[in-house]
Parts: sequence; structure tokens; C-alpha cells
Amino acid sequence: MATQADAAEMEASRSMYRTPVGARIVAGIAAGALGGILMIGCMMIYASVTDAGATMPLKALGAAVYGVEALVAGPTAMAVGVAMQIGLSIVIGILFAMMLMSRETSTVGALFAGVVVGIALWAAMDLFVMPQANPTMAARIALMPLGYFAAHVAFGVGLAMTPTFMRTFTKERHERVRVSTQQILPI
Repeated sequence: MATQADAAEMEASRSMYRTPVGARIVAGIAAGALGGILMIGCMMIYASVTDAGATMPLKALGAAVYGVEALVAGPTAMAVGVAMQIGLSIVIGILFAMMLMSRETSTVGALFAGVVVGIALWAAMDLFVMPQANPTMAARIALMPLGYFAAHVAFGVGLAMTPTFMRTFTKERHERVRVSTQQILPI
């Protein structure tokens, strides 16, 4: 009888700490967008330092829609490239939040998982997706493989913020702060 009561109490306490689906989705959106921005920034800095031009990665992203003409098309191709990158990053962020993370995940665990996912994406994109989907970008990326790898690691660091965003977007954080304040300042 006691073991059933203990099991019921344990299940109730576990369900209290489950992250709501809405908080997971919003955290995935935030982490994915952050990762995408870090990735674009990393690529632009690397391209600028190597004298390829800071806008080259944005134009190469736009080449998925515009083809080789994206390299001379101007801001429209760059805007399309950024939109595609951020959109795909958000989708990956949501999947990451739904499948791998919880708000109890440690910072080190989240960082490890994010970087592993970033490196796995780098390998998949470099070996399979990019040569088929965007050969123009694949040719440009071949000129700066270190920057492309570092950008995917930066993307993983952005994904690692998922548990922090989950804690931020749940009510539990606010309730915990309120309770601890009442304990400190009795009324």
C-alpha cells in the first residue's frame, strides 16, 4: 500500500515539473532564432576576415532560390537567404526543444547536446544536403570550411539556450521567485 502511495506521489511531483508544450515551442523558436543569428553572424565575420565579402554568405543562402544570379542580385536575394536560414533554424530549434530538452536539463548537458546537434547538422548539410539543394552555396562553402564548421558550433550554442528559455517562459519561475520573496520578507 505504501509503495502505491509513494508511486502516486512521485508521479504527481514529476507531472508538476513537466514543461508545457507551449513553453517548449516558444523556447524552441527563441533558441532556433538565436542559433540562426549566431550562425549568420559567424559566417559573415569569417567571410569578411577572409576577404570574401561580408555579404557573400547571405547571397549564397539566397542562391537556393535565385541560383547563381543571387551572387549579383542584391538585397532581395540576401533577404530571402536570411529568411530561409532563420526559418529553418526555428524549425530545428522547435524539434530540439520538443525531443531533447527539458527545463531541468543542466547547462553543461544542454551545451553538449546543442553542439553535438550542430556538428551533426554540419556533417549532413556539407555531405548530403548542400551539394544537391544549393550547389552555388556548396561551392562557396568549400572555400571556407573552418568558418562553416564554426558557424554550426555557434548554432549549437544557440540551441543550448533552450532550457533557459523554457524556464523563462514558464510560470514556475515566477511562482518560485514570489515564494522565496515572501519567505525573506514576511508580511
